[in-house]
Amino acid sequence: MNKQTIITALKDFNQEDVTKYISYLEKLINDPKMPFALKISDEKFISMFKQVANDWLVFDWVHITLQSTWISFDYVALKNKMLLVYPESIIDVNLVFKWDDFNFKKENWKIIYSHNFANPFNQKDEDIIWAYTIIKNKRGEFITLLSSDDLIKHRKTAKTDYIWKQWLKEMCLKTIMKKACKLHFGDIFTNIEEIDNENYDLENPIDLDLKWKQEIDSINDLKWLLEYYNKNKGKWKDFDKYLSIRKQQIINQK
Repeated sequence: MNKQTIITALKDFNQEDVTKYISYLEKLINDPKMPFALKISDEKFISMFKQVANDWLVFDWVHITLQSTWISFDYVALKNKMLLVYPESIIDVNLVFKWDDFNFKKENWKIIYSHNFANPFNQKDEDIIWAYTIIKNKRGEFITLLSSDDLIKHRKTAKTDYIWKQWLKEMCLKTIMKKACKLHFGDIFTNIEEIDNENYDLENPIDLDLKWKQEIDSINDLKWLLEYYNKNKGKWKDFDKYLSIRKQQIINQK
């Protein structure tokens, strides 16, 4: 990475943001757990910063980060974008657990809802049954719902599963917020949608058991992948299909 090249290319942007960006890139490149960063060109680093800046957002490395698959926005970043465009927005994005009591209705274009948390200090990942987002601003009032089955389908389209496995609640919140933004505010989220979709592959078989996907995602070497294939081939059609997809992912990362 040529630090001066990036600084020069981003001279017209907020220099405090640029300095923080470069500082993080240096840490990323020197992190042995992030080998993908070494393969990214200066032109790509410059382009990524500009892509995020186009939405008046900045890489803060908390809510907007760089993954091996591409730039990732969490649900807070999506909320921040909404508030930049519609600062009067009231946004509630939350998860419903199996012991909770959640009800809503629409009356005269108004959304009325209640969510009673039965046991807020003992919320387990496996007890998630719904995710919802309610957005109210001058464009109207909108509610978006996803069931646990819907969330799993979205999870299976992820190019890698390690972030879902580590941060399930946060990824569920991101998924429902992203869904709401696409459905009701697609005109202002086009760029973010396009960038974030690089982390997903709609060709992934959603009928593949999540256990198998996680096992396959954990393999990062073609030799090991071939051994795994020979040991398990023929289990079912989707199993072999996803192995082929993972093979291409590993090739592309080299």
